[in-house]
Amino acid sequence: MKHGTLTAYAKHGCRCEPCRAASARASKAWRRDNYLGIVKLVDAQPLKDHVAMLMAAGMSFRAISLTAGYTSRNALADSMTRSRVRPATLARILAVNPKRDNRRDAYIDATGSRRRLQALAVNGWSTRSLATQLGHKHATTVQDIASGKTPTIRLRSMDAIRDVYERLWDQPGPSKRTADIAKAKGWLPALAWDDDLIDRPEHEAEDVRRRGVSGGGSGITLEDIEEAREQGYQSAREIGWRLGVSRDAVSQILSRSDRVAS
Repeated sequence: MKHGTLTAYAKHGCRCEPCRAASARASKAWRRDNYLGIVKLVDAQPLKDHVAMLMAAGMSFRAISLTAGYTSRNALADSMTRSRVRPATLARILAVNPKRDNRRDAYIDATGSRRRLQALAVNGWSTRSLATQLGHKHATTVQDIASGKTPTIRLRSMDAIRDVYERLWDQPGPSKRTADIAKAKGWLPALAWDDDLIDRPEHEAEDVRRRGVSGGGSGITLEDIEEAREQGYQSAREIGWRLGVSRDAVSQILSRSDRVAS
């Protein structure tokens, strides 16, 4: 407790000379401002309405608090219980914007980042490898985002994950074990998501299953293989990775095509 403050006088009941003097100064200042018509508190309803809008947009109460510059949610929770708040408090809450033009320290829904990390895992990029590229010391940070344990992340983290995703989404990673585990969990590849909608929680994945081929079983066609070759994938393994099938399935289609041509 710090003596000589209104807090010590009002909350802690200290009646030492410095605390009584602080209380007297505060009382005098309040009477002066009241006489002059100076308003130091404003209606708290706009603050409550804005918080409700932010939460409807997908931000958690904790994310709003941290984005507004509070170290915890307690200060904002206290403001939500009041009918009047300081103008500065109202201004800092109204400055929180769910759009991407907000501060890079803002917290934002992690749905899109989770989907991107899962898609990269399906490609064979391990959590440790992605953590290194994202500049994280601990792979658990990335793992928690990918698994959904972290519902909100900072905007700058989302940007970093997007950059890595844009660079690697169509590149096979070095870990087949990671890819197998990701597929076993039901995680979806990049082709399942619309780039413009991947960050929206309500967006549903597209059906990326192939249209099938008579007697093939793998669901790919020779046209699919040729398209993959045009995109730069040459070996049966690379083409199979691009189309989501095994190398043997690609070889089978090519072999059948060669027999028909001969």
